[in-house]
Amino acid sequence: MDKLSRLDLVFCVDLTSSMTSFIAQARAHVRRILDALKAIPDLDLCVALSGYRDHGFPAVLEVHPFTRDVSALAKALDAAQVFSHASNVDAAEAVFAGLDAAAKLPWREGAFMVVVLVGDAPPHACGGDGGHAPDRFREKDPSGWDLDGLTNHLEAQGIFLHALAMVPSVHPHYDAALERAFRRLSISTGGTYQSARGPDAALAIVETLVQRTSVEFAFDRRVHGAIEALALDARGSSALRESLAKQLGSTEVIVSSALMRLRQRGLLPVGVE
Repeated sequence: MDKLSRLDLVFCVDLTSSMTSFIAQARAHVRRILDALKAIPDLDLCVALSGYRDHGFPAVLEVHPFTRDVSALAKALDAAQVFSHASNVDAAEAVFAGLDAAAKLPWREGAFMVVVLVGDAPPHACGGDGGHAPDRFREKDPSGWDLDGLTNHLEAQGIFLHALAMVPSVHPHYDAALERAFRRLSISTGGTYQSARGPDAALAIVETLVQRTSVEFAFDRRVHGAIEALALDARGSSALRESLAKQLGSTEVIVSSALMRLRQRGLLPVGVE
C-alpha cells in the first residue's frame, strides 16, 4: 500500500493501580474500537502499546511494537501488568518516559502518526510538587525530558497527540498539573485534550478520538486526490483552500487542517504552498 494509506496508532497508557478500572474496560472493548478502524477501505493500519508506570517500579515501561495484527495488540493489553509499588511515593508518574518510548518506535515514512495518551497523574517536573506527595523529580524527568522539550520533539517528529486525563484522580490536589501538562502536549502537537470522570466515560472518549482520527485520515486522502487533479498553476495560488473547500463540500478551516497534516507527513504534492 502507498504512504497515503498508512496510519500508525499508539496507545500510551498509565499502568499503575489507580488505572485498574479503565484498563479493565479497555481490555473488554479495544478489539471493537480497532476493528472499526480496520473496516476503512484501503487503510494500512499499524498499532502499538506504550505503557508506563513510574521510576522505581521493577519495570517502568511495557512496550509492544507496531503490528498490523489487531488481536495481537488486544492480547498485549490483556497481558499488561497493572500494579503499585512501595517506591512510588509521589503523585507524578513516568508519563514522559512512556511518550519517549512511543516516539522511538519505528514509525513508517509518510504515515499519519497518532498517539492516544490516557492517564490520571501528571508527568514529573510539571508542577506536582505541593500537597502530601511532592514530586521527587521537580526539574526534569529521569528520562531527560521536560514538558517544553518533549512537546517540541513530538511536534517536530510530526506526531499528533490526543490526551485524556482521568479527573478527579486519586490525588485531586495534583489534577491541575495533570490537566495543564496533558493540554500542552496535545494542543501543541495538533491533537485534542479531553477529561473524563470514570472508566466508562474515558473509554467512550477514546473511541471518539479513534473515530476522529479515521475521519481525518479519510478526508486527508480526499484532499490529496483533489490537489492531484488540479492544474499545476492552481496549486500554489491563494485560492487553493477556497477551491478545495468548494470542491469537497467542506470549509477552508477543515481543509487547512488537512493540508497541515499532509505537510507534516511529507505528502503534499510538488507546487502546493
